[in-house]
Amino acid sequence: MRIGSLFSGAGGLDLAVEAVFGGYTVWQCENDPAAAKVLRSHWTDVPNLGDITAVDWAAVEPVDVLCGGFPCQDVSTAASHRRQGLRDGNRSGLWSHMAAAIDVLRPPFVVIENVKGLLSATAHRAMEPDDTDLGTLRAAGAVLGDLASLGFNAEWTVVPASAVGAPHKRERIFILAAAADTDNAGRSQQRWSCPTPPQHPATERGRGQSPRARLLPTPSASDGIGGGPNNPENRLAQGHQVQLIDLGLSDTAWDQYLPAIRHWENLTRPAPTPIEPYKRRLNAAFVEWMMGWPDGWVTKVPGEQLDLFGGTAWALTRVEQLTRCGNGVVPQQAEHALRRLLSATCEVAA
Repeated sequence: MRIGSLFSGAGGLDLAVEAVFGGYTVWQCENDPAAAKVLRSHWTDVPNLGDITAVDWAAVEPVDVLCGGFPCQDVSTAASHRRQGLRDGNRSGLWSHMAAAIDVLRPPFVVIENVKGLLSATAHRAMEPDDTDLGTLRAAGAVLGDLASLGFNAEWTVVPASAVGAPHKRERIFILAAAADTDNAGRSQQRWSCPTPPQHPATERGRGQSPRARLLPTPSASDGIGGGPNNPENRLAQGHQVQLIDLGLSDTAWDQYLPAIRHWENLTRPAPTPIEPYKRRLNAAFVEWMMGWPDGWVTKVPGEQLDLFGGTAWALTRVEQLTRCGNGVVPQQAEHALRRLLSATCEVAA
């Protein structure tokens, strides 16, 4: 199956979609320069369409699965003080461009990933006034409504990364939509066949669930934006939530998270040291490991120049690495959610 990827980021969702549908990515669409370097490193022959607002979808190769996680800044609860909701003109409003791509390309399947805040954030739409009070339109409702208007039946679920054993919560909503035709009586008729993907050992046998252990703060894009870390003990004493970047200042704060770390190691690979050697700051390679990505997925992307010692210089700075991790998708989490949704979708269509 041919896969097209929008808002591709570092490709975490792409990995999951490829695994679940047994397909291959034929094009990606990512405008961030750092993320584009990651994609080019791992999908060397796959074209990047760049700015989604400038793409002529009529000229783009059709796909069987279209996936994407449109920007979450305006619907995320992590930014409640500037939470604008889903509206045209803001970052999350770029959903309208994904909807336009769906309308033109007409893929049999659409996969959407976003923060759980999509369920509670508002959506701003121009609607005809009437005498009924339907309540506030939520962003998730607007997305599902748009999919229905485009002729898609959708299932959705919320899954935390810890459900597959990751050492952090990271709740995300996943939507799987399947295109349907309609006969003269208005009945939906299936026009696609369900794939039979290979089984994933950790998620399908039930071994992924994280034990009852203290979970690490989930990686955030702000981990790469802020300055020096804050002492986690002081933040707790002041009633603030500890962020992952804060733990870079403490050698002892990690002990309470060891059971969760060990569990994820058993499911993936040995964890890098959380704190950079000789530097009291968060190690980007550890955050990359938390995200379930292969070693060096974002931290060892080769650059075009040599470093001071004549070795390979990495293409992404530490800040860019942390930002890409914070904005990324845990592939195992997405894979687990999509298998669940695909099973439900095919059951309904049967």
